[in-house]
Amino acid sequence: MNKEFSPDWSPKSIRQIARDKTMECRNFGMIMKQTDTLKILVVDDEDIVRLTLKAMIDHMGHTAECVNDGLAGKQTLKNNQYDAAFVDMRMPGLDGMNLLKWSRQKRLGLPIIIMSGHGVEDSRDEALQSGAFAFLSKPFSLVGIKGLIEKIQDNFNAVTV
Repeated sequence: MNKEFSPDWSPKSIRQIARDKTMECRNFGMIMKQTDTLKILVVDDEDIVRLTLKAMIDHMGHTAECVNDGLAGKQTLKNNQYDAAFVDMRMPGLDGMNLLKWSRQKRLGLPIIIMSGHGVEDSRDEALQSGAFAFLSKPFSLVGIKGLIEKIQDNFNAVTV
């Protein structure tokens, strides 16, 4: 049975979600060695998603930088080096799929995780067929983020060894 997710986006709810995710990170005890640090770009037009992912990634001992749309993501990728990117599928301007396709043409090997809360099965298939490293359904969990980062590290270590 497929239930529609209808979050409460009030400012109070957003602050509570951010606090809950921060506590979840602290309680989970997922600090990685400094030598395993990844630099990750987060591209999403929703403040709560960017802030939550940044908090999770930073707490795990990595560096997260955030931008709020695909055009800014493209410009940031042109000017900086990243180990991975979490990119929202649906954004105004340049959407995540077009950013993924551009990235595949310009930066082969950058793991891009496409995120979406809409039409999950079709979106996942489209993203993976287009070369995404992985697909992340919204709402996401700390355990899911940790698993993806570990996969990125394993992939990175396999390539650099």
